[in-house]
Amino acid sequence: MSFPVRFMGLSLKNPILVASGPWSRDGASIQRSIDAGAAAVCTETITLEAHERICPRIFVEEDRLLNTTLYSNLLIEQWESELETVKKGDSKLICSIWGSSASELAYLASRVERMGADAIEISISAPIGCRNQHIASHTPDIEAFVGAVVKTVHIPVMVKLSYEAAASPDFLRSIQSAGVAAVSAIDALRGLCGVDIETQRTKMETFGGYSGDCIRPASLAATAAIRQYSPLEICSTGGISSAKNALEFLMLGATCVQLASVIQLHGYQVITDVLNDLETWMRGHGYSDIEEIRGAALAGLHPYEDINPRPLRASMTEDCCDACSLCADSCLYHAISRAPDGRIVLTPSNCSGCGLCAERCPKQLFRLVWY
Repeated sequence: MSFPVRFMGLSLKNPILVASGPWSRDGASIQRSIDAGAAAVCTETITLEAHERICPRIFVEEDRLLNTTLYSNLLIEQWESELETVKKGDSKLICSIWGSSASELAYLASRVERMGADAIEISISAPIGCRNQHIASHTPDIEAFVGAVVKTVHIPVMVKLSYEAAASPDFLRSIQSAGVAAVSAIDALRGLCGVDIETQRTKMETFGGYSGDCIRPASLAATAAIRQYSPLEICSTGGISSAKNALEFLMLGATCVQLASVIQLHGYQVITDVLNDLETWMRGHGYSDIEEIRGAALAGLHPYEDINPRPLRASMTEDCCDACSLCADSCLYHAISRAPDGRIVLTPSNCSGCGLCAERCPKQLFRLVWY
C-alpha cells in the first residue's frame, strides 16, 4: 500500500499501526505485525518490573473483549533481548511505557530509546488497577510526568488518553505544554462482563478493560473532540476493525489509527486485510493521498445548540408486506402499526421525525421528508 503519512515527524508507510497489547508482547509477536504490513507497532506496556498474568484474564462477548491485563510480564532486560530480534524494515517501533514516578518514567524512556525505539507512548489511562489514577485527571501531575520524559529523550513522545481526558481541553493543553508530539485515543473503558445469576457471583474477579467494536462511537467522539480542541496530532484507537472504520477516523482528523482487539479476535492477517481494503477504497474513489480526506467529515459536525429543528416526518418508499415489525414495535409515537392483513401502516400526522424507523428497517423502506 502506497499511502504514506507523517506522524510526530516520523515517515510512516501507511496510516495503519498496531496498538499496545498482548499481540505485541515480545519480539516474535511484534514481528508478525510488521510482516503483515503495519507501519508501526506499539509494544505491550513496559515497566521496571515484570508483572504476573492472572488467569483467566480475557472474556469475550461476540466482538467485544474484556481483559484484566495491565503491564508486560517481561523484565526491562528481557525486552532489550526481545527487541534485538525484531527486523523493523521500513516499519517503526513505538515503546509503550509507564512508571510510578516522573523520574522512573524518564529512566524507562531513556532505556527504550537506547533499545531502538523510534517513539514513545506514555500509557497513563488504564481502566483497571491503581496505576496512579489521580495522575490521569490531575493536570499538574501529568504535566510533570510527561515533561520528564520529553526532556530526557530525543525521540517523539505521545500520550495515550482515556475517554475522559480526551474530552478535557485543559488536560490537552497541559500535555501540549509539556511538549508531547501527539496523543493516542482512546484506551479501553472500564467494564464487567456480567453476573452469573445462578451463583450470584460476577463472571470476572475484578474490573476489566472493555474494548472492541462497542467502544467505537466513544472513540470517534474523542477523535472529533481532540481535533476541535487541540492542534496535537491524533492516532485513533478503540473499535477499529475494518478499513471503513479506519476511514471514519481519518475523516474526523486522525493522522493514523491503531488496530487492537480485532487482532486478538481474528489474527494478524486482519492487518493486511485492512490495508488492502483501504487501498482499494482510496483508489476506487480517486484519492492518491490520505491528506485529501483527513478531517473531511468535521464540517458536518456542529454544537447541539447550533442545530435548528427541522420539520421532518417518516415516509415509506413502497408498501411492506413482510411485516418484520421492527418499525412498528419501536415506534413510541404510534405513527407505525400493523394492519390486520399484516401490512405496515404509516400515520404521518403522528410522526415526530425521530428517524428510528429509517435506521432499523432492513429493506430501507423509510426516509425522512419535509412536511
